[in-house]
Amino acid sequence: MTTPNILTDTAPETDRADATLVHSVITDAWGLYFAQGGVVMTAALRAMASVLDRSDLHLASASATFCRPVACGPVTTRVTVLRNGRRGAQVLGTLHDATGTDSDTGSDIDSDTGTGTGTGTGSSDTADEAVNVAVTAVFTDPDMAGPLVAPVPRPLELSEPPSATADPETFDHQFPLGFLDNTEWHVAAGAAGATEPSPIPRMGMWFRFNDPPASTGDHWNPALLAIPGDALGSALVVALGDGEQPVGSVSLQIDIQLLAPISGTWVGIDSYCTHVGNGLATGIAHLWSEDGTHVAVVNQTAMLRGLHG
Repeated sequence: MTTPNILTDTAPETDRADATLVHSVITDAWGLYFAQGGVVMTAALRAMASVLDRSDLHLASASATFCRPVACGPVTTRVTVLRNGRRGAQVLGTLHDATGTDSDTGSDIDSDTGTGTGTGTGSSDTADEAVNVAVTAVFTDPDMAGPLVAPVPRPLELSEPPSATADPETFDHQFPLGFLDNTEWHVAAGAAGATEPSPIPRMGMWFRFNDPPASTGDHWNPALLAIPGDALGSALVVALGDGEQPVGSVSLQIDIQLLAPISGTWVGIDSYCTHVGNGLATGIAHLWSEDGTHVAVVNQTAMLRGLHG
């Protein structure tokens, strides 16, 4: 059986009739009941980069607002290039899943009745009701001159990736959760499976895809860092403990700043839960490459939900 590849499963394909509409298929291999939030953000960012079509500009930062869950399967991203300058560009993408989108034409299923997705030429009145995820991104020239200051040190717990003989984390789940089956995780810091809240709501982890997204020595597609960056849930477990009424989280917003290219197999994640209250949780995660390069910073806001059964 072929191991699912994240690049294949988020690959963009431009619509034949509309160059601003991009199709992708997020398979069940990347599901956590619904499609994992970082995977959805990656698919949208790759669609946006394909429409921008500027090899001289690299992804510098992005912000995703999650309006509703995304079902695994076909998705479409409507792309608007807000500005396309000599040394930078800003791009907007609105992603819709197939539960309300005619993925063959990108138009409203029920545009005459005003109940469609608003992704095509139909009624604009319902467009904001139909968006699953809205993403804005900044692309810049990676060779722009300027000072380099890197004040955040790599945590000692993430000084080396796991050894080849280290046992990965295992996850006990009743339903098929393809994302967990196609990625590997190792806890480096934090109390995994703690039953009581921790005074330091932090989780340090190593992450990798079972099928590497780049050949040895090559850089990853930077949009992929949204996937390990979607890491607030792990620190939230440390913050709250996993008691009689465990709490899960659903992403509302993910903001990522890309600091440097990444290569290798592993990504080190240093995730903190910075606040829990009013039914929300917020956190920050720093991402590190195997060689100790600080490659990304992620800020995340999520809604809390009780887990039953």
